[in-house]
Amino acid sequence: MSYDISLYLNVDSGGAEPLEVCVAEVGNYTSNVARMWGQALGHSLGELKDKNAGDSLPALTAAVDKLQADPDHYRTLEPSNGWGDYEGAVAYLTALRDACAAHPKASIHIWH
Repeated sequence: MSYDISLYLNVDSGGAEPLEVCVAEVGNYTSNVARMWGQALGHSLGELKDKNAGDSLPALTAAVDKLQADPDHYRTLEPSNGWGDYEGAVAYLTALRDACAAHPKASIHIWH
């Protein structure tokens, strides 16, 4: 199982319904590192589903800072099956944080 995250923005195209446009593809990463993200965020990554990117930015920034400040601790949470690691977990959360900073009015879409 994995997380696949993209950011979408509602655009008024003049039609009857707003158009939902993908503005950032964060990509896909294994959920085997969910414990790392959960400890750093204080909640599961999945709880960001459909949240506003700008509103989520402070929590994501703090989580990336926590991960980077204590790599030895978070490496102890690496999955024993080898699917995912500390470096990948940090890179993925950093990519999500950066996408949220670039598109603060977008919403976070998570497929899990």
